[in-house]
Amino acid sequence: MKEFLEKALRQTVCIEENKELYDRLPLAYKGKYIIYNVKTNGLLWIAISPKSEVGLVMLRKDRSKVENVANLNCALFLESVTFYIKEKLMEEGIPFVIKGKQIYLPFIGYLLVGAGERELAPVHQISFLTQKLLLTAIYEKWQEVKVSEAAEKMRVTKMSVSRCFDELEYLNIDILRMKGKSRVICVPGDIRIFWNQIKSILRSPVINRYLLSEDVELDKKAGVSALCEFSLLSDNDYPTYAVTKKEIKDSEIRNKRQVRTSDEIGCIVLEMGYFISFGEKNVEDPLSVVLSLTEEEKNEERVNISIKEMLEKYVWSKD
Repeated sequence: MKEFLEKALRQTVCIEENKELYDRLPLAYKGKYIIYNVKTNGLLWIAISPKSEVGLVMLRKDRSKVENVANLNCALFLESVTFYIKEKLMEEGIPFVIKGKQIYLPFIGYLLVGAGERELAPVHQISFLTQKLLLTAIYEKWQEVKVSEAAEKMRVTKMSVSRCFDELEYLNIDILRMKGKSRVICVPGDIRIFWNQIKSILRSPVINRYLLSEDVELDKKAGVSALCEFSLLSDNDYPTYAVTKKEIKDSEIRNKRQVRTSDEIGCIVLEMGYFISFGEKNVEDPLSVVLSLTEEEKNEERVNISIKEMLEKYVWSKD
């Protein structure tokens, strides 16, 4: 860090561990951080460097505590950080140095972005391909899967998968790690906890819903009909099918007669942004089933019970 700062700031930088400050802080700080005195151009300030991965909330809280106790400006010394966290730190004016990449020290009026630093395009909504990749990774429990390997698994180009990785990084979905200079996907061990962390970021895979007056008898089951395949739930009086965006162009679904208020439903066809066929059945995968159900459907007690049954059997406890 000293060499990087001196090269970037073009001045001598003094960095030494501040062992006395540990005694004025809660004991946990000594286990979590190395605390430094830093002097640049005659100005003394403090830096804390996490010994292991620490989340944004804790970084924010601990840095503020050190700054107040030391009564000096306090920056974060980081080896690496997600784009999301970096953006949040800058929004909040929290000083940091990312080794070899970026310096943000507003108290000395200095901002430097390294030449090799990637800038990620803003993501306002997760793409269907990224969501499909993420759910596939969960089911297959990917560990240290690089872009090239993920591209083979998903049968898409490396460029497409690289953009998916960028989305995951921007959205701060905690599934990316660094292996050397490469980003890799490592699925956390507890899928239930991970799902609860990410489900608010995910979207319904349904683009359009077609309520048809006759049963068109398609191969792919989705929605409530898919849920019935994973639980003891009895289906509605009509089936629910899935077609992908590509498939619907070659079908006559859009030209079929749709039901009116007083008509009986023959079937529901869901036009999907992606489709993950689960197991040996041509059935929508469990997590996408949850995402594709309407709020009205999920509010039915029988459906809600079946969702829990499905997730417990096919996702949470899946070997």
